[in-house]
Amino acid sequence: MRIVIKKKRKRLTKSDYIKKQIERSQKPHPEYGTSKLEDKFAKDFLDKLGVVYERQYEAKDIKRYYDFAVKSQLGHMILLEIDGDYWHGYGKLYEDKNPTQKHSEWVDKIKDEWARAHGYRLIRIWEHDINNNSSKVMKLLKEE
Repeated sequence: MRIVIKKKRKRLTKSDYIKKQIERSQKPHPEYGTSKLEDKFAKDFLDKLGVVYERQYEAKDIKRYYDFAVKSQLGHMILLEIDGDYWHGYGKLYEDKNPTQKHSEWVDKIKDEWARAHGYRLIRIWEHDINNNSSKVMKLLKEE
């Protein structure tokens, strides 16, 4: 009989948690660190529309990446973020979100503010719309 002793995990203080998140966010971004949902979006929407796009557009001063960057019909830069329903806590109040979802919300606010400050249009597209409402997504992209 094997006995397993579990160690109690030390609970991080809020400031230690924030420090850890900042350290994690400053690690080099994987060159091809994209999700299956982003791949599906590119194939089912951008490729079908013949849109030229850049994957993982870097905002160097905030050390963040946007999922896609495209040019509008008028030549303006548009940033696209593909938000997974679970990871971004779709339909949940802030109090009901887990730490990962709260962190995603915090990162989303930073990215929203950066795009606005630099004059970029930012479009967020939800996972459930990609999977269940493709006509809505197509219409949104065609309007741009």
